[in-house]
Amino acid sequence: MEELIELIDNLKSSLDKEEIVKKIKKLNKEIVKDKELIKLIEEYKKSSNEELKKEIYSNKLYKEYKESETDLNILIMTINKKLKEINNKRHCG
Repeated sequence: MEELIELIDNLKSSLDKEEIVKKIKKLNKEIVKDKELIKLIEEYKKSSNEELKKEIYSNKLYKEYKESETDLNILIMTINKKLKEINNKRHCG
């Protein structure tokens, strides 16, 4: 069990070093500082207004964040696929 915990900690450390993770964290901090964008997002949460949504998605910072989020999701899916392969090999062997 300790070995598994150590492997998970190593994975977390490796992920923190990934450029996409660093980029997402940086962009998230920038978005939080963008009061105009935050205001639009909060308004959209309340109203689900399509015009607000278009305005949010046209924001360069938000667009870059969403693209990076997609890249991160692809990385996560790749990791999950590898873990599933490892798990299947373990059960079959």
